Amino acid sequence: MRVSFSYAFILLAFILVTGCGSTNSSTSSVFSNLATQGSSSTSEGTEAVAESENNHIATYLSMAVLALHEANGFEAGEEFPPESKAFLAKHAHLFPATGDKVKEAQQLVDQNVQPKHINKNISKYHATMIQDKGTVLSIEEEEIPEVGTISVLHVVNDEEDSYQVVYLGALDIYEDDTVEFVGVPTLLSGFDNVSGGYTNSIIMAGSYVGKSAN
Repeated sequence: MRVSFSYAFILLAFILVTGCGSTNSSTSSVFSNLATQGSSSTSEGTEAVAESENNHIATYLSMAVLALHEANGFEAGEEFPPESKAFLAKHAHLFPATGDKVKEAQQLVDQNVQPKHINKNISKYHATMIQDKGTVLSIEEEEIPEVGTISVLHVVNDEEDSYQVVYLGALDIYEDDTVEFVGVPTLLSGFDNVSGGYTNSIIMAGSYVGKSAN
């Protein structure tokens, strides 16, 4: 049931290197404008920068999710759910959630949502935080220009539900670790596994991933 994510990272790196130049220049222009504006304008400029950074995080995660979905074998052109992207932008400070922010992320979790609900109709949960735990079957991380480290984990819970978690940052997590994670379900995906069968998966935009005591 293992799968390699390297192709997803290669595709994502290409997208970001070729498509983010204008984003950086627009951010730089905002900072340069701050130096010549008064205090009220500075406040407005700071808000604009924060909003831009939030949108960047949502964009990076959406690109990574779509690249992974395509690497799984699906055709290019799938739309990233607008509800998920809006949620990621609104709560960008929780992607990733570390330190005190972990509790804030966990407080947003809808404990009633289970994989069976997501598999039945994921569109109802594109702007919902969920939480689960399971065994890490594989994990890869890659340094992406313009973004930093992105990690992708394949996690299976006790009921054999399969998740692919995309996380912005490095993790002290390894194969066979038991982890807890919090995130937003974005796409239903799947891939051919090494046993000759097919594994259905839920691609998550990861907020928190940590080792579980159980």
